[in-house]
Formats: sequence, C-alpha cells, structure tokens
Amino acid sequence: MAVRLRVKELAEARGLNISSLQREAKIPMSTARRIWYSTSDGSEKGPPLKLVNLEVVDQLSRFFGVAPGELFERTQEG
Repeated sequence: MAVRLRVKELAEARGLNISSLQREAKIPMSTARRIWYSTSDGSEKGPPLKLVNLEVVDQLSRFFGVAPGELFERTQEG
C-alpha cells in the first residue's frame, strides 16, 4: 500500500490544469508538478512522492477549502 496526493483530482474538479493551479495557489511550478503527479521528480511516471512539506499541505488545503487529510488517499500501489 502507498499514500498519494489527490491534488490533480481536486484541481480538475475545479476546472484547473497544472499551470492554473500553480498560478492560483501561488506555488512554484516544480512543486506543482510533484504534487500534481504525486511523484518525487515531478514527471507523470516518476518514482512515488515520499516527502511533502507541511507548509505546502496547509497552503493547498486552504486553497481547496478541505481538511489537510482530504489531500491524501491510500492506494494499492507501492
């Protein structure tokens, strides 16, 4: 089992793509790519994201208007 970020799903539900998320959430593009794909290198098929900065989690949870835990989901991968 693994844990991954749900940022892409939350953003797409609001009609945002990765660029608009980066601009509107005011985060660096490198961070936006890592959290969008939930990968450590920011690529679509990269290795799973292992660490997340709590300031980024707080910023994103406020941006989406959700509790921080709602940004994460457990998967069968990993």
